[in-house]
Amino acid sequence: MDITRRGFLKGAGIIGAGVAAGGLAACSPSRNASEDSANEATTTQGGQLDNGMVDWLGEPPSISDEDCSETLDADVVVVGLSDAGCAALRAAAEEGARVIGIEKSEDVVTAGTQCTVIGGPLQEALGRPEITTEEVVRQLQIESGYRSKAAIMERFINEMPSVFQWIIEADPDIFVTDTCFPVLSEEEKTHALIPERYPEPDPDWSFRNEAIPTFPGTFTFGDLTSVMKKNVAKAEETGTVETYFGHFAEKLIMEDGRCVGVYVRRAEDGAYLRIDATNGVILATGDYSSNQDMMKAFLPEVVEHGFDMLWLKTDVEGNPTNTGDGHKMAAWAGAKIQDYHSPSMHHMGGGAGADGRGVMGINGYLNLNLKGKRFMNEDLPGQQVENQIELQPRMTTYQFFDSKWPEQCSKFPAGHGVVCYFSEEDETSYINHRSLADVEAAVADGRALSSDTIEGLLEQIEGMDAEEAKASIERYNELCHNGVDEDFHKMARRLFPLENPPYYAVKFEPCLMITCHGGPSSDENAHTYTEDGDVIPGLYVAGNTMGDRFAMQKPISICGVSVGLALFYGTIAGRNAARGI
Repeated sequence: MDITRRGFLKGAGIIGAGVAAGGLAACSPSRNASEDSANEATTTQGGQLDNGMVDWLGEPPSISDEDCSETLDADVVVVGLSDAGCAALRAAAEEGARVIGIEKSEDVVTAGTQCTVIGGPLQEALGRPEITTEEVVRQLQIESGYRSKAAIMERFINEMPSVFQWIIEADPDIFVTDTCFPVLSEEEKTHALIPERYPEPDPDWSFRNEAIPTFPGTFTFGDLTSVMKKNVAKAEETGTVETYFGHFAEKLIMEDGRCVGVYVRRAEDGAYLRIDATNGVILATGDYSSNQDMMKAFLPEVVEHGFDMLWLKTDVEGNPTNTGDGHKMAAWAGAKIQDYHSPSMHHMGGGAGADGRGVMGINGYLNLNLKGKRFMNEDLPGQQVENQIELQPRMTTYQFFDSKWPEQCSKFPAGHGVVCYFSEEDETSYINHRSLADVEAAVADGRALSSDTIEGLLEQIEGMDAEEAKASIERYNELCHNGVDEDFHKMARRLFPLENPPYYAVKFEPCLMITCHGGPSSDENAHTYTEDGDVIPGLYVAGNTMGDRFAMQKPISICGVSVGLALFYGTIAGRNAARGI
């Protein structure tokens, strides 16, 4: 396949935040963002165990062969047809396996659009710097507190370029744009592959200068759903694939410790099917964010603080799709569920508009809590910003900047949620770009505060100690002029004093959770493990059902890592299941 590069395409429209932001508008701050029933967490009514812990698992459903109206047979069964499941379906089929795909929605469901690809021919064609596997894996391990499995990331970084090439070849019209905010028609957008934060806002500045780097290696799909449907079509071309939508996998079939199939309920009439899998079953059912009992058990602080979760995907019965089905089936089959799960809550800046962009992103300007105190080195990625905000009184802080921001933004890192591109005209809604009109609109509709004096600005901030805040601003200005941050050690490159009116303040609160990470213990072959560390034969996991990828917090040093891992380990699971590895 020949992938051509294009410049600024003169199309009918401008690529929107839902695409350019990788669908991550969900990370923008809001603690009561939606009343939509699709965002309401469900509960399994699990109750409590004798030790006081939430019984998230409960008893497995009582289903037997006698309950089944039909028996189907395959070499490999893929449960869940999203990013990981679609890749698994095609990978297994192209290995010659007879494959059945099960999905409880009415069609292929994808989540997110950004995908990590470190190195490889596409990045080389863009002139991206060479990045070693060692430096990426080390950083990811640090961000996960060394509680994730390095081998999972090691294989992903090394082999993803070839897997990615295979995935995108399903769309013969796909192309790489020459910029991260191209002008595209709707048709062009469907086939676009957009290099994130390209070209670099400051080509003379290296990501390696950052304390917590963002590695350049992310592409955004103009339409990931379209690409994955094309992968399903490629699988069906083999003639060995059947897909069943509107079907719910409810219980794995185990014989002598091996997974040999799955019981499935057909939503249309409630009938049960037994589906035998000669080689194995791949669980790619997503995460468990909408399962209240699982959230209480594995991420209790998210529930206790009342953090909101954004999820709009529903099954054919109108319920959220991310209810931990695969986690529960694996656990009933004897799989260990990893410890130290991580919520994906990487901040994208305060005062988000309808397009999901924070007013000034997470740029490391002065940030004060309601006591008027500075509390951190503000030069942090979104996940770490979120972590710090949660430690502050009422979990509320304010970001301060002044009228010099247009000339300052290129000095900030080319990271996720960082404003590092500026133009006077409102040319794009790209997540890393702002115009004068963007900030003016934020002030006009109350998402940002503004005044020609510091005193006037502080008077508008409800609940903040204005006198203490003024003293903190004076101290910060002193540090900026000295070029040394003696208090929190922010690099001099980003020490910008507040002294050029008008002045702005933007409220920061905890952001939305878009997904959570933690699942059945796994490895670089997509296997599952028991509590004793033994592989469960015939049972594979991929996507957000796969455990041991992250821990403690979502690593933000490689953007698009969730989709990237889903596509990669869906492929590995499909190939391994077909080969009996």
